[in-house]
Amino acid sequence: MKIEIFTDADSVAGEAAKLIAGDARAAVAARGSFVMAVSGGHTPWLMLRALALEGVPGTRCMWRR
Repeated sequence: MKIEIFTDADSVAGEAAKLIAGDARAAVAARGSFVMAVSGGHTPWLMLRALALEGVPGTRCMWRR
């Protein structure tokens, strides 16, 4: 396990978006689709905005909230 410390919510959201984008691309390449569910609240929206900038193949991904 790797523990990382971030200075603010935007930094956490950006790093989470990069990790999720990598997993999404790998899932689409391997299985043709990617499905993810996120909890409510404010922080997931920061991550979803950052994820939108990562170039994930949106037509092959399902996002649930």
